Amino acid sequence: MGKTNRKERRKGPDTLQRLIVLVSLLAWVIFISALVVYHYARPEIAYSAFQSSGTEVYRDHWVEDLRQVFLLLLWTCCGITLGGMLINWSRSRRRTDYFKMNTGLLAAIVIAILLFYYLP
Repeated sequence: MGKTNRKERRKGPDTLQRLIVLVSLLAWVIFISALVVYHYARPEIAYSAFQSSGTEVYRDHWVEDLRQVFLLLLWTCCGITLGGMLINWSRSRRRTDYFKMNTGLLAAIVIAILLFYYLP
């Protein structure tokens, strides 16, 4: 028997595949939440010379509690995406199975942000 005569037994995404999609959506929500927390935690800067009239005082330090939340959200997102990629990779046995690019892209973005944060 050739490979073309094989019977397709898959009937669609199983429960684990649906769970991987939901976890991926959760990871994106966590990442967007981390970006919002970053906005409020980072030091304030004047964006242009026209904005400052010389009387405004800008915060030149991180808000420590929000910085910790930001890092926690990033590490959580990193763990979820890498776990999802590992499960997806371990379940992909056929040539027609595909890699979920959104999870890989999110993992690359989060790892790059963490490297940029921790490396000088």
